Amino acid sequence: MPPTLHAGPHSFELLPTGEDAPHLFAKGVISTPGDEAGGVFSPDGREFYFAQMNPTTTFPRVGLLCVSHWNGKSWSPPEALPFSGKYLDFPPRLSPDGKTMYFASSRLPVDSKAHVLRIWRVNRTGDNWGEPVPVPAPINSDDRWNWGASVTTDGTMYFASDREEPGHPQIYRSRFVNGAYEPPEKLGPEINSDFNDSDPYISPDESLLFFVSAGEGGPPFRHRPDTLTGGGFPYARGDIYMSERVNGRWTPAMHLERGVNSVADEGTPALTPDGKQLIFSSERSPFVIPMPKRIDMTEFEKLVHSILNGHGNIYSIPVQALGVTDRGMQ
Repeated sequence: MPPTLHAGPHSFELLPTGEDAPHLFAKGVISTPGDEAGGVFSPDGREFYFAQMNPTTTFPRVGLLCVSHWNGKSWSPPEALPFSGKYLDFPPRLSPDGKTMYFASSRLPVDSKAHVLRIWRVNRTGDNWGEPVPVPAPINSDDRWNWGASVTTDGTMYFASDREEPGHPQIYRSRFVNGAYEPPEKLGPEINSDFNDSDPYISPDESLLFFVSAGEGGPPFRHRPDTLTGGGFPYARGDIYMSERVNGRWTPAMHLERGVNSVADEGTPALTPDGKQLIFSSERSPFVIPMPKRIDMTEFEKLVHSILNGHGNIYSIPVQALGVTDRGMQ
């Protein structure tokens, strides 16, 4: 039997009853001292897909798309998907039926030499994945970056793009009509800001939208007023926001509380198939400037080699803790 996504200690290593706060997912197996990002479940809850990044300061990095399987008691050691391992592949999303995976990648299509991020899709037949193909225009182009695709049950795609201003991503929506994508429309000021908005996740019924907003990467380092920042250099770290669709309109984006956001970088929000858990990435760690107290070499070595060492990990939190009505996504 697959794990129960909203109850039981094995599926999510969930918080003790009554503690509505973020909790490390699959500690030591999926959340490790390495650099993990993203995270989505297959519809039956038996598979968990995410990205593993190599530890380097060069760009592009290698981003490996991975899968872990539920064996009835625990999650298996991750395996690389057969079509990933040569490029920078960003965290994946699945269509609500689990038959199509979407991800952004630095790989080049056979008919292009333009080095931009593109959205790719790959179909599943039985237990096997096919070969990825780039999503056609008007989603992708050779002169702008496009990434972070998430789709609804009817095929509508939400994604991030810097098509209006290079280096300034905003969130767009494209309807899927008669087998083709319509021209993307930029979401309004309830979602998009003067800063960098990306990584959208749309619920299958298009009622909830989660996304990431990050401030400017250079002076004067402006950002949304509720973005959390700490000491040290104020790099453009992301915080997660949420909006509900009410009567066809998006509510003003709400900065997530309850420990979802921190002074570190948060990203790639997604819901579990039952809509009861929010999964997200975070680079939080005990390292802050200044440190609350002096640490010696022994403490430093212990922290820097621990799971909470500042590389990305994957967390879960009950959606009900965020003040969202349980709509049931099935």
